[in-house]
Amino acid sequence: MRLGKYLQPRKYLARLQAALAKPITDYEADTLTELVYQKTVAFNRTTTLDLSMGSERLLLALGIALAEGARGEPCRVLDFGGACGVHHTLAALMFPDAALRWAVVETPSMVRKARSLETETLKFFESIKAASAWLDSVDLVNNNSALQYVDDPLGVIHELLALAPKVLLWERMMLSSGATHVDQQRSLLFDHGPGAVPAGFRNRKVVNKITRLSRDEFLRMHEAGYRLRCQAEQRTYLFSRR
Repeated sequence: MRLGKYLQPRKYLARLQAALAKPITDYEADTLTELVYQKTVAFNRTTTLDLSMGSERLLLALGIALAEGARGEPCRVLDFGGACGVHHTLAALMFPDAALRWAVVETPSMVRKARSLETETLKFFESIKAASAWLDSVDLVNNNSALQYVDDPLGVIHELLALAPKVLLWERMMLSSGATHVDQQRSLLFDHGPGAVPAGFRNRKVVNKITRLSRDEFLRMHEAGYRLRCQAEQRTYLFSRR
């Protein structure tokens, strides 16, 4: 019997090292920001679409926004929590002929790091207000596993809905089936960012405070102006304007 096939000592050792290292508790941590940046730089070299990232729902949302947009105008996307712009890369791969204007809203440390990746159509901002001012109007709001980490998730939803986007995609949500409450999430550093882990990084625990919004309250906030077009596993919600 080949025990190595089952024990996988290298993976075990990597997880043991991560468990023993001091956990990262700050999303602004330089190590986390640098890892996501380096992963994204490598991922940006890809020339084929990777649907294993759950990108099919983003592409569905973008397809709806493009179809409902004004002819000859770029599709304006506010990517809340879009890290170093990986979603822009995926969108450009799927819609190479589409005109896009893409604003990523991120933490100050992520914005500082990602500025070197900016182009005429991709910009990074520290606030929704600054991002929406550059966009002028918003066709699509994309949020992928970001809302639960902010201090005031309800306030963020109100601010994004006030922009009256044509389409909203909420991906990898951590909602509560009961009342809104504060929780804790544990993950590993290597789980963050797209693609393979570059050399020179050591895996560590990442511990974050999260807010689990009431699912019922979250859905009620959209009722007046939006209809639910798609829902998956109580974690993904795609809305379009009524």
